[in-house]
Amino acid sequence: MKYNEVIMIIVGFYTIDDLNIKQVKERFSIDYPNIASEYNSEDEELIFNNVTDNMEDVDNFLCEEICHEFEVYCYIKDAHGNASKNYYYDEEDEWVYK
Repeated sequence: MKYNEVIMIIVGFYTIDDLNIKQVKERFSIDYPNIASEYNSEDEELIFNNVTDNMEDVDNFLCEEICHEFEVYCYIKDAHGNASKNYYYDEEDEWVYK
């Protein structure tokens, strides 16, 4: 990694079914307009790329609301996968750092 390299943050929601993809995209886009997303149907995962350059700038409350509303799990990680935190809507109401 270069000294001045900006590492972008990725937000992913997984165990998402096809019926909720559009709603989750719309909900996330309220706070993060114009963020590129992709859906991996094999892993049932909706990924928002290049959300911000700092993991702590991601709106955790928004992610938690989406998780509870659509019964999905969430992760926030850097583009290199070196740091991450996960949220499980059906477990303790806190982020798990990995």
